[in-house]
Amino acid sequence: MIDMKKSILENGFSKLCTAKAMTELYEANFKQVSKYVHATSRGHEAIQIALGLQLLPQDYAFPYYRDDAMLLSFGLEPYDLMLQLLAKKDDPFSAGRTYYSHPSLKDDDKPKIPHQSSATGMQAIPATGVAMGMQYKELQGLDDKALKALPFVVCSLGDASVTEGEIAEAFQMAALKQLPILYLIQDNGWDISANAAETRAQNAFEYAKGFNGLEAISIDGANFTESYDALEQVIHTIRKERRPFLVHAKVPLLNHHTSAYVWNGIVMI
Repeated sequence: MIDMKKSILENGFSKLCTAKAMTELYEANFKQVSKYVHATSRGHEAIQIALGLQLLPQDYAFPYYRDDAMLLSFGLEPYDLMLQLLAKKDDPFSAGRTYYSHPSLKDDDKPKIPHQSSATGMQAIPATGVAMGMQYKELQGLDDKALKALPFVVCSLGDASVTEGEIAEAFQMAALKQLPILYLIQDNGWDISANAAETRAQNAFEYAKGFNGLEAISIDGANFTESYDALEQVIHTIRKERRPFLVHAKVPLLNHHTSAYVWNGIVMI
């Protein structure tokens, strides 16, 4: 058990360092890199990697635009992400046609990522629909009986997006139907250019209390060990009990919001 924990920490630290190095490389070559707007996981790496290391190939993931560290933890290489960032035709996700960290992925050895809109929060309803599809297959006896662990869905969101109407629709249906889905809310205290006090009356953890049947926890998303252990318990419960959870992860924003908010070396948020 100790050896396994050590290997998890070593793997997690390696992914953290890779994500940080990628961000620094992008910023050092901003004018060449920023052919269109991009964001990075800087400050969010710990929670993303803690989650990504625990997903299985039968699971489905709906990342948001800041989730490049999560994609690294799925087993994707920096080269793959850079091909997408630079909109190259050899991009393995969409031949350079989708926004950074919005891939389409169907590799046999990785969680599945359906194509999604780059609009913030738009993945919540499709993600919840996939969880409903999983439930339907199980109820009809159509699920894969050979799997050692039942699949579930991850929907990753920024905290400001939780103010949007489609998020409420997704939460309502997940709670009503008791769907196997995890909503991971990464809260760095900022919207695009406004802070939390200016844009929302409560955080996602507090908001989730209004949805009966949607269990929620709030954790320090910058603490890898706390994040990994909390998510391990949540994921185990979803796989066994087939019900929804919300994890509110408090994280710092250590970089600009997106490359669109950097001008002449000045960071604007």
